[in-house]
Amino acid sequence: MPFFPPIGLRSCLAASVLFLAVAAAPAASLLFSHEGATNPTTEGWTTSGATLKSAVINDLGTGIDAWSVYDPGGGVSRSGTYTRTMTTTQVADALLTGWTLDATIRYVPPDPLIATSATNNAWCTVMMDEGITGRRTLYGLYFGNNAAGDTLVRLYGATNSFTVAAGYHDYQFVWDPVTENASLYIDGELKLTGYEGGGIDYTSASRVYWGDNTTTALTEGRGANYAYVGLTTGTAAVPEPNRMCFMLLAVGTWLWRRRR
Repeated sequence: MPFFPPIGLRSCLAASVLFLAVAAAPAASLLFSHEGATNPTTEGWTTSGATLKSAVINDLGTGIDAWSVYDPGGGVSRSGTYTRTMTTTQVADALLTGWTLDATIRYVPPDPLIATSATNNAWCTVMMDEGITGRRTLYGLYFGNNAAGDTLVRLYGATNSFTVAAGYHDYQFVWDPVTENASLYIDGELKLTGYEGGGIDYTSASRVYWGDNTTTALTEGRGANYAYVGLTTGTAAVPEPNRMCFMLLAVGTWLWRRRR
């Protein structure tokens, strides 16, 4: 016959389980973000490069405001990037408790019916110092389009690519400090686990950067409209509270039986 602790004991145990789960979970902290048509430099982002940058209001009638980073092309080599650098403390916290990069982006191709490679085009990336001397790990999204007008999404340092309809999409990297790799979500749907990023020989500070990379193609140009970019730490799932909860329930059951 199954065992059911008395109501008072069950309530006490449930409250204890909830307390342990909440207390043990890392507190999420938004380090920095860009939102809507606000000039990113007023939000603390630094900018570089000669691409065109401007506010976009009610983009294509969607009701979404964004910040455009657009390379006019024409055979001239250009790039344009917005950057936020992480402090040593922020990096340590991210590696201990996990981090999440959220972005809402619409890729803007030079011609929606002419395929554009997803190699070093518009991008949104996290570069993290994971303790390897002289190297950084880059977790990045790169965008292009196919001849049908769909948006192509490529991961830096990996062979994986994904196809989504043209327009705005929500992209999310969730990095787990236990596995030390990231999962990719697109519009809330899990697309990939075990993404290790790509190692690059670079010693610059850890940072988030987004914008549009250099092109020399003789095109009308391409870029992306960024409705949101944000980095949050303390977002990892912590397995220990679950084990603790089972232990607490087991101990409570044992004590109750001893009292009978």
